[in-house]
Amino acid sequence: MARSKTKKADIDWNSFVQQSEPKVEDDLAETTKGHIYLVKQNFQKFTSKLQPPDYVYWLKNVTLRVIEGFLRWYLDNHNVEYQSGFLVFARYWRVFWCQEMDSLFPYVLRRKMTMLVCTTLTDEYELDLGAKTQPPVNIDDLLSSTYHLMAVCKVQFATVRCRQQLSTLRKMMTSTSARPGTLIESSGYMRSNDALKWKDIELYMVKHPEDPNCQMLLMRVRHRLNKGKRNRGVPPVFTYTERNDNLGLCVIQDLLEYAFLDNAFASERIKKPRDIWLYTHVPDHRLSTPIHFKESMKEIPIFRRAAKDSEGRWITHPTLAYQYDRAQEYEIATSRSAGFKTPGSLYKYRKGAAANLRHLDEHSGNIIMGHKRSGTFAYYVQVQDDTQSAFMETPARDALIKLATNSSLTRDASAPQDLSDQRKQELEKDPALTSLKRKRDMLRPELITLHHQLRKGHGTDLYREFQRAKNKVRSERKKLYMAAKNQEHNEFFENVGNHIIEQNYQGNPIIFELDVSHVVPERKALADLEFKNRDVDKVNDAELVEDRICSLELRLALHNLDIPRALQRIVRFDGASVDMIAENPTSLKSDSGLECPVCLGRANMHPRAKTYTYARKDTLQRHFATHKLRQSFPDGRKCDYPGCDMVLYSLPKYKLHQAKAHNIIF
Repeated sequence: MARSKTKKADIDWNSFVQQSEPKVEDDLAETTKGHIYLVKQNFQKFTSKLQPPDYVYWLKNVTLRVIEGFLRWYLDNHNVEYQSGFLVFARYWRVFWCQEMDSLFPYVLRRKMTMLVCTTLTDEYELDLGAKTQPPVNIDDLLSSTYHLMAVCKVQFATVRCRQQLSTLRKMMTSTSARPGTLIESSGYMRSNDALKWKDIELYMVKHPEDPNCQMLLMRVRHRLNKGKRNRGVPPVFTYTERNDNLGLCVIQDLLEYAFLDNAFASERIKKPRDIWLYTHVPDHRLSTPIHFKESMKEIPIFRRAAKDSEGRWITHPTLAYQYDRAQEYEIATSRSAGFKTPGSLYKYRKGAAANLRHLDEHSGNIIMGHKRSGTFAYYVQVQDDTQSAFMETPARDALIKLATNSSLTRDASAPQDLSDQRKQELEKDPALTSLKRKRDMLRPELITLHHQLRKGHGTDLYREFQRAKNKVRSERKKLYMAAKNQEHNEFFENVGNHIIEQNYQGNPIIFELDVSHVVPERKALADLEFKNRDVDKVNDAELVEDRICSLELRLALHNLDIPRALQRIVRFDGASVDMIAENPTSLKSDSGLECPVCLGRANMHPRAKTYTYARKDTLQRHFATHKLRQSFPDGRKCDYPGCDMVLYSLPKYKLHQAKAHNIIF
């Protein structure tokens, strides 16, 4: 029955219709509004150089000449490479004009504007008529790159969880063809903190339909944030099952790891990995046992960013979502480390998933891929059929075609990863960088002359100018280093074939072994357990469960074997056995006086990082300053040195105690 309406007072409709027009807002996505706002900012900057410097005036008096001037100004001040992207920018400007003028854009002017971009500006600025491509990825690429990431990759991650999350992101994208913004915080929705959350996960222990005596984990994941339908309509739900052939490719295993780290299980009986299989036995009258998550965790993102705590330690932020831009930086760095010729972006995993969805009908493909039009799918698929054998009426050579159409064909982990010290010294002599450093170095003594110390000049115009000069030096150096690294990377792959041929001709075949001296051995042990690539039908169920439990225990232990980023390239593991290194000093007196007492007292650090001996006092002092200890400890601070129970109430007394009691002099 329809709900009865509340009777309202009589309205004078004649007076109502004669009032001013209501303001109706466009129903645009937040990311579109963000792009329009950026266009507006750029147009305001451009018109500030005109007379009058009023952007509204120029919108009202728009001509093709004004539009051409703005587009040329934008091209001169921005690194635009592709015509397709620039056409999108021009389209956003037209939407901005329509909003400001509350009118449709003139049809003739729109045609001329498009022709201007596609002909004159494209030719003069040499815009690329192609499009960005992603290197194709298949299961072999995912398997090798995931093993490399977990076992031997030397890319510096802020936390262990950051590395694990990148691996999970890859696996979920290839399993569902999801966009990155569906799982983590999209760059178009920054500060929304909306990503895959614990409320989107359903976890079950189920009876296997083909063998009721066998119980397995099953997980359902809801994709609320699909492009164009964010938090609207009915989101698709994807199902994950246990992967026991290679635990390293099991998404359920990753989510269990994060649930234990977040203490997310609603049941108080699930505290350690073995409890999952001890207490979730499915009753006879049911097909599943739901494994619930706490209500307080439902709105917390699963993938979360790293942040520094009050003492400068990298931790996982308790509430803020993992950002796409940061994940993309890690993806490029790890792909280079794994030896891929073209690192690509996270979207290559979506493309790899799409290539295996070609057999689906149009409707199913659109639902899974999140497309509105079936034609979009064509951009994700390349030729993966043996057309030569089809014409010759011979069996298809699928293995060779599979190799030729994915990134593994050119992968080479011996590709240069970093610049040599000699090359860096050469780049420091770059004229532009030298000029910026000279300006910075002129401001420094001026600041010291006026304020005696740099920090005392904080807040002054001169200090701000000094900081800007420092930032320009850092930015220019980073740009030079990146360009040089890209050049060396490209030159390696352009000439690697000639190098291999020459070495073979000389009778010295190339032999390459990865340097894992700076990699925590426990990572390799975990990877060897998880990447067995076995036939699970020939393995006992009890052994599979034990491997899962052992894997989770090793994963959780790895989070307590952290190595600070500053030490990741310094601490070595190819010397004495790690087991022989004492986790805590046996004496209250330091032999060298060059250990960090704060690190010695931390429980979640690797023993080698805890007991690392710095080369000089000044190096130790700089490291100690990164802990950002306060000058006073109102509630007292227990001495961090293992075995010492002294409570100190100020930083000077803390340092004095370290010198007298533990022979560590700052």
